[in-house]
Amino acid sequence: MVLASEDGTLEALKFSLASDVVELVILSTDEVFLKTLRAALGDARRLWHVPTADKVSDLLVAGQVGILVLDVQALREAANLFVEHIKRQFPDLVVVAAGHRDDETLLASIISSGLIYRFIHKPMSPARARLFAEAAIRKYQEQRRRAAESPQRRRSADPSRMWLLSAAACAAAIAVFAGLVHRSVDKLPPSTPAAPADLSETTKADKAEVHEQQLERAQTAFLEQLKSAQLKVAQSLPAHSTQSAPSAQSRDIAAGGPPAPKTEPDRVTPLLDLAARRLAEGHLLDPDRDNARSYVQQALELSPQNAAALGARHALSSRLLEEARSAVDHGDFVRASALLEGADGIAERSDVEALRNVLSGAQRQVDVDAWSALLKSANERLLQDRLTEPAQDNAKYFYLRLKQLDPGNAALGSLLHDLGTRLTAQARRALVLGQADAAKNWLDEAVAVGFSSAELSSAQHDLDALVDKQNFMANLVPASQLKLLKTVEPVYPSKAQGKAQGWVDVEFTVSESGKVQDVAVHAASVPGTFDDAAVKAVSQWRYQPVLHDAKAVAVRTQIRIRFSLS
Repeated sequence: MVLASEDGTLEALKFSLASDVVELVILSTDEVFLKTLRAALGDARRLWHVPTADKVSDLLVAGQVGILVLDVQALREAANLFVEHIKRQFPDLVVVAAGHRDDETLLASIISSGLIYRFIHKPMSPARARLFAEAAIRKYQEQRRRAAESPQRRRSADPSRMWLLSAAACAAAIAVFAGLVHRSVDKLPPSTPAAPADLSETTKADKAEVHEQQLERAQTAFLEQLKSAQLKVAQSLPAHSTQSAPSAQSRDIAAGGPPAPKTEPDRVTPLLDLAARRLAEGHLLDPDRDNARSYVQQALELSPQNAAALGARHALSSRLLEEARSAVDHGDFVRASALLEGADGIAERSDVEALRNVLSGAQRQVDVDAWSALLKSANERLLQDRLTEPAQDNAKYFYLRLKQLDPGNAALGSLLHDLGTRLTAQARRALVLGQADAAKNWLDEAVAVGFSSAELSSAQHDLDALVDKQNFMANLVPASQLKLLKTVEPVYPSKAQGKAQGWVDVEFTVSESGKVQDVAVHAASVPGTFDDAAVKAVSQWRYQPVLHDAKAVAVRTQIRIRFSLS
């Protein structure tokens, strides 16, 4: 390998003039990148290194340079402007750009247009660099061979057979390309599994490089076979079908035949290059716009009848449908749906619809299994009397979940009846114990699930009565606001002899007629000593009825009865 530095540019020019071709010119300031290229090419190729853009022109003018490797980071101006300028001067130059993913995005337009033949992602291994370099060399040699053969094809062309040859060649190319896409994708190695934690960094790097080499070989073989198929189509066409297209088409139309097909290889091929790489990497639909589907669509928009683009469409269609079916088999319905959506417009509509039906059936079966599990869990919790607790693991939860997912399920009616009946029974039990709050909670749960019955209504009525009574008993009217009509003095109990004094607080109801009812001891100084005497005396009292809105009403009050020997 011959390497010229910036200081040795003049010597490089002399060597270039003396020899036939300077094969590779490298514009880069990245020593690691340059060292990788040296290791990749060895001594078998001529490689010239220049650190600035102005040195590139010197070499291009001095000799028949075929290939320029452009490190985007070495340019001070915009890379797309530099490439467009250099390609205007040297249209046959094969340009390979190198940089990061962001650089590739910025250069996407001129990659698609064919101004840049390949884009290399940095950093790269020597093996990957060698694959790219050899592909570029073959591209340049192919261009030279095609240029040499072009005059001979023009002389041997038969205008009367142009359309027939073109149609046959395009049809053959479609079949060849479809097979090539499948073979190139099928030959890709499976994804390298994650290395164990104790694996050395050297071993990890070696495995990653081997995987990358396999990926590059598959992609390069795919692209070279594609270009070969396109070349066969081009060679089978009369030479003037592209260079003298207007006159050839005029003659064909005048003869009553269809016009010669037009191809746009310079714009379509770079898109198919990117599509092949994304297909090999498994980026069928993502990331956004930088995926196989996006590039195939762009190629078809540029040239709807292009043989290679149609073959790429077929390959992508097969891959999308294959992965969608695999996703269905693994229960990943979200991914399957996304893949089928991506296949719309690429695959045959009938194939997409058929697979959608398969997806729908698989989803339905999963749903049926889930609904059966919910019904089983609800019945088990009923038997365990786990009606509303614990959270998300009770009969009410499973019933409502089943109702939400499958509102037409035939088992919902009986399940609701069993659940509502058990909730009402719990409420009735709380009412017997005087637990109004607990009874209300159980009845509210029954109503919430949509249950109704005569027993539920009865329990609700009894709850209302209990709540009213509890409110009445708690709402005490001061005794000073009541007019006492009759009193009876309490009898000092004989068992209290020796106790000088004592007191008892009693609560009671003054009825609508003024009678004292429901007397109860609230507190006492000596519990159990004066209680009975106080209750017996107060029960004989009479009050003037309390009026509310001119109507007698019952009220609850409280009073203290004192006991003393005197």
